[in-house]
Amino acid sequence: PHFLFNTLNSLSALVMTGKPERAEEMIQTLSTYYRRTLSSDPTADVTLADEVALQQLYLAIEAVRFPDRLRTQIEISPLVASAMVPGMILQPIIENSVKYAIAARREPVTIGIRASEEGGRLVLVVSDDGPMTETGDPHGIGIGLGNVRDRLRARFGTDAQLHFGPRAQGGFETVLTMPLQRRQA
Repeated sequence: PHFLFNTLNSLSALVMTGKPERAEEMIQTLSTYYRRTLSSDPTADVTLADEVALQQLYLAIEAVRFPDRLRTQIEISPLVASAMVPGMILQPIIENSVKYAIAARREPVTIGIRASEEGGRLVLVVSDDGPMTETGDPHGIGIGLGNVRDRLRARFGTDAQLHFGPRAQGGFETVLTMPLQRRQA
């Protein structure tokens, strides 16, 4: 709900400031984003490539809200692009970076998404170089990370791990490690 509310406010601002082309681009991106999220089974696994493509749509929408502050860096090893992951597993983590890092600061913030294989396991890393932790409190776990943890546990049991915290170089990092599974032919 917050995402939709913020997006509609941004669309309104674009229209009011005479930027109809940017508003139209944002409407099309939002439409594509919702078409993909609403037409898929929320409990199904998707390829990592599809998950990242969906998150790129989300980030494109947020880039309209924060045109001078949101930067992205995506590094997905081709060896894991076809790996299967729970659908929308990255969304709450990326949304936290937008909420707690970008919205809280005037300087540019880079949100990074990395994926690689380590010892037959899929390792997903979402990081930002913003000023705060996910909850603003280093002692707790927020709703977003709690949901990700619960979804990983429900899907993989103890075969998946979630680690998160401040990065030594500043910002916040969340690491998901899970079995590397590929789509069955």
